[in-house]
Amino acid sequence: MIALSAGCLGDDAEDSPTDGNETDDNGDPGTPSGDDDNPEDGDDGDEQATELAGSDSRTYRYPTRSTSPGLHLLEDDDEATTWLAERDRTADSLETFVDETDFETSILVSLEAGAPNPCHELALESTAVEDEQVVLDGAVSETGDDDEACIAQETTVGRLVRATFDGQRLTNVSATIVDRNGESHQLSVSHDTASESTSAEPSNSSNEAGDDE
Repeated sequence: MIALSAGCLGDDAEDSPTDGNETDDNGDPGTPSGDDDNPEDGDDGDEQATELAGSDSRTYRYPTRSTSPGLHLLEDDDEATTWLAERDRTADSLETFVDETDFETSILVSLEAGAPNPCHELALESTAVEDEQVVLDGAVSETGDDDEACIAQETTVGRLVRATFDGQRLTNVSATIVDRNGESHQLSVSHDTASESTSAEPSNSSNEAGDDE
């Protein structure tokens, strides 16, 4: 501010000839003050963050009652094979979907929740990468298939998601699953660890009063 004020003292400068060399606050003639406009090499940003190169998913269902939503991370062929063997698959397309997955660049994540009859599915509402983790949003909803028998039959509905990355493969996953009663469940998984928290607030996207998990 001092240097700025000194340069704005009016027209007296016309009566006071100078030698043309201005001195900055550091006492060095003609030298720019500070290095703010010239950052050192190597300080111009972090490493490029991993991005989601693509995603795909398949629905599935098996006739087992689910007591609470679940989240599973499948990182390789062995984990995927074991996961498939533990479920009564309704279509060969699910196995084909797993076989087509390149685990060098992708992971598989399954979201599951209970449903009161076969006319429900777990809809995937969004897939994203945030803060170096995969973030998924899903909700149990009616399929709207009039040709399907909707007798009361407890079942588990799921969605198998494939996330493919541009950059380092991520193995941290968080998900929000809205169950058949409209309650929102926050889940996370990383390798063999998992945690869950449930919000009691109902969601308008899926609210079926009277159905208990």
